[in-house]
Amino acid sequence: METRFVREMHRFISQHTMIEDGETVLVAVSGGADSLALLYGLHALRIHLNCHLHVVHLNHGLREDSAADAEFVHEHAKRLGLPFTGHTVDLHSLNKQWKLSVEAAGRKARYELYESVCAQTGATKVALGHHQDDSAETVLMNLIRGAGSNGLKGIEPVRDGKFVRPLLQFNRTEIETYLTKIDVVPRHDPTNKDTQFLRNRIRHELIPLLEQKYNPNIKTGLYRTAEIISAESAYLDEITFEAYEACKLRVPQSKDIMLDRTRFLHNHTVLQRRLIRHSIAESIGHISDFSFDHYTAILTIINGDKPNAAITLPNGLNFRRAYQQLIFESTPAHPQDYNCLLNIPGDTYISELDVEIQADLYDIPQGDISTVPDGTYEAIFDFDTIQLPLTVRNRQKGDRFQPYGMEGTKKIKDYLMDVKVPLSERDRIPMVISGNDIIWVIGFTTHEKYKILHQTQRVLQLNYENRKTNS
Repeated sequence: METRFVREMHRFISQHTMIEDGETVLVAVSGGADSLALLYGLHALRIHLNCHLHVVHLNHGLREDSAADAEFVHEHAKRLGLPFTGHTVDLHSLNKQWKLSVEAAGRKARYELYESVCAQTGATKVALGHHQDDSAETVLMNLIRGAGSNGLKGIEPVRDGKFVRPLLQFNRTEIETYLTKIDVVPRHDPTNKDTQFLRNRIRHELIPLLEQKYNPNIKTGLYRTAEIISAESAYLDEITFEAYEACKLRVPQSKDIMLDRTRFLHNHTVLQRRLIRHSIAESIGHISDFSFDHYTAILTIINGDKPNAAITLPNGLNFRRAYQQLIFESTPAHPQDYNCLLNIPGDTYISELDVEIQADLYDIPQGDISTVPDGTYEAIFDFDTIQLPLTVRNRQKGDRFQPYGMEGTKKIKDYLMDVKVPLSERDRIPMVISGNDIIWVIGFTTHEKYKILHQTQRVLQLNYENRKTNS
């Protein structure tokens, strides 16, 4: 006879159209209470759902007895007559290889396994054991990290049309009660109590404090709040897509995302941020590593007075404003080391970068330093301090310079870190060299020693132009 738990689980699956007729569903089982309840609940419903189940387990290799977890899950799969796939990884090695935290590396390894087993078995859905408490913890985690509404909508019942969470309406107590009724004893993972992980600190320290001091039903409240935000976010996603289609410029044979600035600015700030987010996702397929500061920097360029401006973003993406065009473009392939002689005066084309640098020499009345460019893509220098010839190259090991307005020199490596240039982009930054000095880090600033002064009489002006911007 079906329990109330199974009936409610069936209703939730149907409500969100999680599993369709005839599908093969991977059931991710760790051996803990949540995943075992998921497994037994889906097994009880398999006839009603007309689906096929396949159990999958990843041994992270973090504990000496982790192999016993895999055998435990395998035994439950055999008890239910279900096919089983197990896989073992060395997570400590993977987190170093991938340069991720243990938590993030574990998640990446699990999802890679799910995709692999789906391809082998023809499974079209992956069932995960997240529940109401997990969603509440996720909301708090994202709130602490400063996430926007997309982070505060908690865990979604269905993600990407593939990953489903049939237990999301249940809390941990309801899950444990169900297992007791069907006489199933789960494995206990001691790492779930390790408070070096943020989620565990929230689960074992923050939530109990909130329950005791502020609201005994805090988890339910957070879950309901997440449901509301999720519904509102889905509605805003629909509006954002319509606005994106209205703003998008169709450029033949271009992979870049281009938006019309005028149409973009007709939207409310809420939609503007979502349009940027959507454009990034369309450009590179995800929005990992993009923070509030990145969105703010892009909006500053869009709303600024400069008709031409650019910013380097994470994951090989650049954003440029070219008058009324807003352009998201992938960084071109890494250029070879280059060292180009500048024509002074005159124009110099640098093929490795597809850019042009224009150099002009002119006299100024003594003391006339009223107009000084900001040193990003246009710079001026006291020509009498310059040692010719001038060259343009990318950075070299040990490079130093004195940034404009600062005392003392700084390593180029440290300067680029300070201004938050991603590591993958630092070798792309062109620099103008005079003698042994870097007089201009193009796109950022000039050398303090070469600035014009009241006694300056002759000026060298350099302009850096990306040909793609002007094409």
